[in-house]
Amino acid sequence: MPEFQFDGMQDFLAMGGYAFYVWISYLFFALVVAWNLIQPRIERRKLLQLHKARMQREAGLNKQRVTEQS
Repeated sequence: MPEFQFDGMQDFLAMGGYAFYVWISYLFFALVVAWNLIQPRIERRKLLQLHKARMQREAGLNKQRVTEQS
């Protein structure tokens, strides 16, 4: 059975007086991981919107050229 270095939950959360630094670093780590999961999805959505707009613009130009040629 593992031995714990802390006497209780309050002692664990205090982290031997370094709680602020420890929990801030955990929070920062969680934010970085979340950003690394979310950012590619945001970028993909932007790229798909740009591609869709370009395709619509090109379709409109092609339609305009056909009407000008007739």
